[in-house]
Amino acid sequence: MNIIQLPDGTIQIEDGSKPDGHVEQETTFSYERSEIEEYFIEECEKRAEETGETHFLFDTKLSHFVKRKNILNKEDRRESELSELLESDAYHIGTEMDFNMMPSRFSYYDTETKLKCRYEKYSFVLEFIKSIGFEGSEFNFGPEMEQSYILHLKEGGEEEKFVVRLQPNLFLKIIVHDDNGFTTIYNGFFSKSKIFEAIDKHSGILSKVLIRDAKLKNILS
Repeated sequence: MNIIQLPDGTIQIEDGSKPDGHVEQETTFSYERSEIEEYFIEECEKRAEETGETHFLFDTKLSHFVKRKNILNKEDRRESELSELLESDAYHIGTEMDFNMMPSRFSYYDTETKLKCRYEKYSFVLEFIKSIGFEGSEFNFGPEMEQSYILHLKEGGEEEKFVVRLQPNLFLKIIVHDDNGFTTIYNGFFSKSKIFEAIDKHSGILSKVLIRDAKLKNILS
């Protein structure tokens, strides 16, 4: 019997047996578990530095599977399958475009947190969000589900409210609540600079001071 941890954080027990009536389907695939070579991380960082965009390491098999599901043309599908045969690496470097094809997927490494462990990455993001002043909603149920964090500032006649909705794979939305209702001001993978920029553009007197202090603290750390 083999106990393994999948990249989505769940535990799976393998004893080699299959349930009665089990049929292998195209949707059945194995998560990559091999060690990530330092070469991939270095190349990932290099591309991020060159482009200014966050880069990720993804499971090559899963990426091929997702691409096949999105190809309708038989000729394009055949070309894709031939390309898969030539690509032998367990991991490949991608951008947020890869997430767009399968929003629920997880990356094995990203150049923003620079971490590989899913739960270490989640803790890193959570610590940053809380350092700005966001507080968790009483309805949060842990990192396996979407969680909400609220920044509510009120002084005299001034009032500002921001909400962060954080997904398990570190995609998040930032929502501002003002006189016009609720407006999404950022929707994408976790990024310190983009979060600061989004809130700064929609901040009032109260949050501007808070964001300035948070930026300074981030630089010093």
